[in-house]
Amino acid sequence: MTSADLWAAWRLWMLVASAIVLVAAGLLITIWLTARSIVTHATRALKAAEQIRDNTRVIWELQTTNEVAGQIRDTVCDIEAKATKLVEALHGQAAAGSQR
Repeated sequence: MTSADLWAAWRLWMLVASAIVLVAAGLLITIWLTARSIVTHATRALKAAEQIRDNTRVIWELQTTNEVAGQIRDTVCDIEAKATKLVEALHGQAAAGSQR
């Protein structure tokens, strides 16, 4: 093999190595840009999820509201029952007093 053949082979392999390096660099740049895009979309998705959480917080508090409303209803029913007994007792005393 002559030195011209060695130089030709060396140039060929340097060209192949350069092509491989360029392809690898292109892939790394593509991966980097894709990762930045993913971060951007993830940030947008996180903000949207936080807005959804804030907008639906009222729905989750509805359970507490229903429980308090039930307690108020039970208290009102107790008051109504006691008031009814009181009215009946007062009517009973009034009727007994008017019969004398």
